[in-house]
Amino acid sequence: MKQLSFLITGLLFCFSSFAQHTWTIDNAHSNIRFEAGWEGFSVRTGEFKVFEGTIETDSKYELADATFHLMVDPKSVEVIAEHLSEQVRGEQFLDAEQFPEITFNATGAKMLTDSTFVAQGELYIHGVKKQQEAHIWYKGHKQGGRAEMLALEVSLTLNRTDFGLDWGSPRLGETVKIVGYLLYQMRNTEE
Repeated sequence: MKQLSFLITGLLFCFSSFAQHTWTIDNAHSNIRFEAGWEGFSVRTGEFKVFEGTIETDSKYELADATFHLMVDPKSVEVIAEHLSEQVRGEQFLDAEQFPEITFNATGAKMLTDSTFVAQGELYIHGVKKQQEAHIWYKGHKQGGRAEMLALEVSLTLNRTDFGLDWGSPRLGETVKIVGYLLYQMRNTEE
């Protein structure tokens, strides 16, 4: 009987160590913003209001083995004035009707320090896919009432002309910085 107990305990340990953990973005407590230079001395900023994403890990808090998925709706972009938002969504720039998703997918993140990582992934914007580096800052995790929470800050810096986004040049800078303050949740299963 004792051997059976050890066998069951060993099997449970093996299965739990290979369990997949899925973290989902909590949109109400997250945001994705961008900024681009204007006229060489000012900055234009904006925000995407609709996005979703997951992180899948083999071990709960380990980002080195993680798979990252992020999808942003370009129709949800907002900038300082509504007419500018329409321009950014429109055919001259993001062409959100023809290209309704911006995505970033990466597998694994290389640890630089205890709280910083870099991930190489595929960024898709305006019908163009490019390899892109994302910098990740681990902000912490905690147990909530109904879910565990994981907070990350993610930033990407890209040349928009690499994605065919040349509207507004040269007044609008080519370099765009995208920053996400992302709170992920994993629901407790013992409810």
